[in-house]
Amino acid sequence: MKEKKDIKPLKGNKGEWSEIYIFLKLMEDGKIYAADHDMKRIKNVFLNILKIIREEYKGEVYEYFTGEEIEIHLNNECVHIADKELFSDNRKYIWKTIKNSKGGIIECPESNEFLNSIYITKLKSPATSKNGFFGGTQDITMQTQDHRSGITSVTGFSCKSDFAGKATLFNASNDNTNFVYEVTGKINDTVMNEFNKIYDSKKHVATANRMKYLKENHCDIRYIDTAKPNAKRNLILSGGIELPLIIGEMLKYYYYVHNGEAAYSSIKNALTYITDNDVAKYNCDDLNSVYSRKIGSLLYDMFTGMRLSKPWNGRSSVNGGYIVVKPDGDVLAYHTCITDEFKDFLVNRLGLEHPSATRHNYMTIYKENGKYYLKLSLQVRFNK
Repeated sequence: MKEKKDIKPLKGNKGEWSEIYIFLKLMEDGKIYAADHDMKRIKNVFLNILKIIREEYKGEVYEYFTGEEIEIHLNNECVHIADKELFSDNRKYIWKTIKNSKGGIIECPESNEFLNSIYITKLKSPATSKNGFFGGTQDITMQTQDHRSGITSVTGFSCKSDFAGKATLFNASNDNTNFVYEVTGKINDTVMNEFNKIYDSKKHVATANRMKYLKENHCDIRYIDTAKPNAKRNLILSGGIELPLIIGEMLKYYYYVHNGEAAYSSIKNALTYITDNDVAKYNCDDLNSVYSRKIGSLLYDMFTGMRLSKPWNGRSSVNGGYIVVKPDGDVLAYHTCITDEFKDFLVNRLGLEHPSATRHNYMTIYKENGKYYLKLSLQVRFNK
């Protein structure tokens, strides 16, 4: 048996503990069910879990084999065997602790000894591609078998707790995620200067008040381009030459039409707007299906790793999908065999939001060659 390392008590927030909860629940169940677009279990679609793979420290690859007795292997050698009931008992205790927590840093002292005994010394096993936003990372890696086809594969999933904070799917990144608009109508230097002076009581850029001021002065905005060429390139690769315009019109709907107000931030609302106005001028039947597919595919690409700051090769960096802990403790997955359900889920659950205007260099009118321009920023977050 490999000697356990002495560790300090594990501490973390709800989201971090939820990753351990997911691990224990999957080991207990030995399978994971797929979810539909309403995050309800699809009873006849599931993956059997053969083992879960963790590598907390480089070169130490632990494999946890499911069964009534759970074998733990380190670099292909069995180092421990644990009864499945211990996984169940500790899973229930951790769930109760994080559900009763009011936030902040959480400890589960009664599980420290057990977690140490199964070689878990960190709440988060290092992801394959770590970053500060949700999606694009493999938080948990499993060998699974599709119960319908019998196909066995090793897949990586990104994890999220539906009861913890609302995660950001796609973070703003200065001009990399900015879209450029020409300010039209009765715009002049006076309007520009007054617009740029509007702040709230905390000296933050007052997005809603600036947009209201623009409309009160009979000004409109017209999408021109992405602020950076690579953003346009990646968007075209994701959804065709018209996709930058479509996203530009969605941002106009959110920022200009509705002043960046949260009540109108949902992707579904923006999707209705671009469909009703046929912003890409498709001039065809069933426009809702056309635009829904465009936006659903873009959100899926964002989830699986596409960003606008660097060239994207069109490939996914998460090959399994997304695992979520529901408020009732159930653990479900969206995976590649039901990609369309996952895209519908993303459309239904995501919304636009405005990040710091000062930090990301937008929401200020500027003048070039006698014309006036304004930048709007793209950021996408789970809103429910």
